[in-house]
Amino acid sequence: MSPLRQIILNSQNKHSFSGNHPWILANSIIEPASTPRVGEQVDLVNYENKWIGRGLYNPNSRIRLRLYTWDATEFITNELIAKRIDRAVQLRARMGNGSLQQSLRVVFSEADQLSGLVVDKYAEHLVIQLTAAALYPFLDTIVDRLFHHYRPLTISLQVDERTAKSEGIPQEQRFLTGAAPEDSVLIVENDLKWSVDLVGGQKTGYYLDQRENRLAAARWTQPNARVLDICCYVGGFALTIAKHCTTSEIIAVDSSEKALLAAKHHATLNNLENRITWEQADFFEALSSRLDSKEKFDTIVLDPPRLASSRDHIQRALSAYHRLNYLAVRMLNPGGTLVTCSCSGRVSRSDFRDMLRGVGSRAHREIQVLEERGAAPDHPSCMSCPETDYLKCVVARVL
Repeated sequence: MSPLRQIILNSQNKHSFSGNHPWILANSIIEPASTPRVGEQVDLVNYENKWIGRGLYNPNSRIRLRLYTWDATEFITNELIAKRIDRAVQLRARMGNGSLQQSLRVVFSEADQLSGLVVDKYAEHLVIQLTAAALYPFLDTIVDRLFHHYRPLTISLQVDERTAKSEGIPQEQRFLTGAAPEDSVLIVENDLKWSVDLVGGQKTGYYLDQRENRLAAARWTQPNARVLDICCYVGGFALTIAKHCTTSEIIAVDSSEKALLAAKHHATLNNLENRITWEQADFFEALSSRLDSKEKFDTIVLDPPRLASSRDHIQRALSAYHRLNYLAVRMLNPGGTLVTCSCSGRVSRSDFRDMLRGVGSRAHREIQVLEERGAAPDHPSCMSCPETDYLKCVVARVL
């Protein structure tokens, strides 16, 4: 192979570069005189011409370079991508049988050293989410390797609007093997049936990462509790609590009419339609109005969408988390359970904990942490990329 073009790390921003982190941002490099094409394989070197790693370039993305190897003898080939997929599949095979093997995350991007590639399995269907334009040349290899392992009925590709804009590629949703199923795909999670829309669902169709946190929420819900689930999406927490707990009332709130229709369908699918009241509302308004009415609950679940998509949004996100949790804490009966989540990778665990400490101080309530949880184990995190530890789930008792 001929020598690769070198991309030089900017000496003025050298302290912003951390170890084996796979993302090299535009402001961290000296832009080359001639621009590499999308997906061109390049070497990253420092200002002293010391080799750092090898990656794929995208001049259209804020993430200019995604590193895939830190071994100077290793090149980014179809064989390397295939081996990384094999390794990811082998890990998931060690995670037990049953419903977990029916539906799980097969590949988790940076955590599996495949930055920009997410693959979810829903029964006999695989969904690929590409968040890196530079991986398009490897798409056939990705599909072939996944088919080799799982022999699925379909493999589909998702490129969402946000990725399309940030990577300079078209938004798309198409089936690479097989045809779109006529009906939604049924999966089982926590002894509940779930209907997954492979065409119109969010991300790859359903949020698998909260699987075990939903059971934890049910485990810590007291008998005959009055429960409020804020940002319920398609009913994950509310229905798991209804299935596994005796409750006096469950109210589940989401701003999306489409999500609530799916949630109601899941309730009917599991014969729980009479256990939950569904409400379409903004989550701050839903909490504020109930606080004004002096309502009280024994369990409150907070699972808002991502509030910080970049470092610039961290403080704003923490302010929103503070307000959300402050309203919830004030409505909990003494000894009540708070299940509070953040899926913002930019918000660290320590930041989230500090936010809760501030909430407790302001509300004059002690927040007793029972469990600090993360994503399900098929969503591993890696130490070199803190953003992979994106999901925080704190289960607490509010005294």
